[in-house]
Amino acid sequence: MLRILACFLVAAVAANAKAPKLMSGEEAEHLQLLLKHPRPEYPYEARRRLVTGSGIFILHFDYDTGHLRQIHIFESTKSAILDTASTDAL
Repeated sequence: MLRILACFLVAAVAANAKAPKLMSGEEAEHLQLLLKHPRPEYPYEARRRLVTGSGIFILHFDYDTGHLRQIHIFESTKSAILDTASTDAL
């Protein structure tokens, strides 16, 4: 059974926000905080081994340029294969 990895993004609504709000890529895109949110590919090796999982990845952006500066794995998928696929998609 094929499952889609879900990547959750953290976006601050205002520069002076004390704690960023946790939201999905779809929600951040709807609020126009993101232009796109790529879906990671489900690697063949993970499919073959029936490895599934989900995780939370915190993305740090440069607010001046909008470029992704850093990815922090807040909650791992518990699979190195899936974690790598998720971060590579970003």
